[in-house]
Amino acid sequence: MIYFEALGQMFDFGKFKGCDLGEVLMCSPDYVRWVMENVEGNKCAFSDKAIEQIHAIFPNFDFDGELMSKIKEGQEKYEEMVYFDEWTEEMFESEQNIGCDDEDTYERYNGSYAQDEMGYSDDDIDTIFDGDPSAYWNID
Repeated sequence: MIYFEALGQMFDFGKFKGCDLGEVLMCSPDYVRWVMENVEGNKCAFSDKAIEQIHAIFPNFDFDGELMSKIKEGQEKYEEMVYFDEWTEEMFESEQNIGCDDEDTYERYNGSYAQDEMGYSDDDIDTIFDGDPSAYWNID
């Protein structure tokens, strides 16, 4: 995803790939408007700062209500993606720090069918079967 934070941000797609937003606005403002209207918010979004810069430098660029609602929708999708990425990264880090280093033990219920044949660990048997390895038959 590309998130245009300012006019100097480069396009990484389309016919203007490698050009910055300001350059494209000068030579093809219709293309920028087309991108704003048609490229989904999970692929391309514009920050409020970029919109302010566009409005200040290109006052004739028309930001009608429909276009602004699409821009806001793109910003919301971008923020959701950033939040999700941060959340999953935090979850991954917390799993690595809390208990992922604990290996399953197979000592307390060694010799039981639930452990030897079905492969349940001691913790599994404690949790699933309330500590009774012979209750394996009661799983739905």
